[in-house]
Amino acid sequence: MRKGFQRSGMETLQEYFSTRVGAFLDRTELSRTRFGRMALGDPNLMRQIDGGRSLTLRTADRVLAFIAGFGREPDGPPNPSKRTRYRRPASRAKRMTRNRAMSEHQTQPRTTSQIRFVRLREVMARTGLSRSTIYVMMAEGRFPKPVPLGERSVGWIESELEEWLRDRIAAR
Repeated sequence: MRKGFQRSGMETLQEYFSTRVGAFLDRTELSRTRFGRMALGDPNLMRQIDGGRSLTLRTADRVLAFIAGFGREPDGPPNPSKRTRYRRPASRAKRMTRNRAMSEHQTQPRTTSQIRFVRLREVMARTGLSRSTIYVMMAEGRFPKPVPLGERSVGWIESELEEWLRDRIAAR
């Protein structure tokens, strides 16, 4: 039997889950969509469960863990007066702008021994080239080749990319 799920007159995990979530929503006054977004990142969670979506143990555990940790201070007892607020993640453009600003204002200079990999989006942003142009130039040997980082991911070595950019400027 799973911890926290004991048969106390309720027949199924669905019923137990619905009871716990309903009590939590009544207590916190969160909307059902906001709750789904905060608990699992899925605003349609409760609508789908009400519509017959089968509930897996993993999903139930994640949601119940969210309920148990809601309003707690980090490494402390629960604080019922403090409600955590959901914050929408920044858009991709805002993240890229913030990351670029952070990298431009670094207080620690980079040493040549540091190797940093640059992903395709950043390569495209730095060079002004499209994805297809980058790959055509790589095939012709006119652009640095990427390094495999995983089964389906590659990255360019930042120093090689900067060297290529300096060569383009010098060739001008």
